[in-house]
Amino acid sequence: MNAETVLEAQTVALLRRLSREQEMRTRRIRDEAVEQSREIVRRARGEARARVHEAALETRREVELAVARRRAAIDTRERRTRQAMLRTLLDDAWRRLPAALESRWSEPPARRAWCRAACAQALDSLLDTGRRTVELDPRWLDELRSVVEGALATNDAVDVVPVAGLGAGLRIRGGRACIDATVAGLVAARGRIAAEVHAEIDQALAREVAPEVTS
Repeated sequence: MNAETVLEAQTVALLRRLSREQEMRTRRIRDEAVEQSREIVRRARGEARARVHEAALETRREVELAVARRRAAIDTRERRTRQAMLRTLLDDAWRRLPAALESRWSEPPARRAWCRAACAQALDSLLDTGRRTVELDPRWLDELRSVVEGALATNDAVDVVPVAGLGAGLRIRGGRACIDATVAGLVAARGRIAAEVHAEIDQALAREVAPEVTS
């Protein structure tokens, strides 16, 4: 083998080696680039998922806030409607109250129960003054005298006196205090009665809207 042949063989070997090294470097660069691109894609996907999750949370918060505002508006409207209905019912009940009391008084058993209830309140509320005065309309004086005297049987003397035009009910006086259980006296306590009627209507409405319980 002459010198030229040796040189040519060395040159070919060197070129092959350079080619292999170039191919290895190219492959390594390509692999690194692929891995980097994969990492970029993974990072981008993670960031995208995070953004989507945050956007979903924000959307959920906005929806919940909108629902809460809508519910509050509905509750306010229902409350106003309910209050208006209660006022209407109370006004109607107030208009009917005097006639209902008169009708109640017109029944003898109810009259006696009315008197006993008023006397019981007098015993609880009026101080012992040595004498109590019961005022009744003359129409019911004879019928109810014994009822009130029995209901007020204490150490105090009881005077049952007629008062013309008193109407349904009775008044009981002890000293300067008075239990006014006439229709006019009862109706005069509008604030207390309105509160009691309001409570009754409130309970009735609550029963109507209460969900049915199934076994």
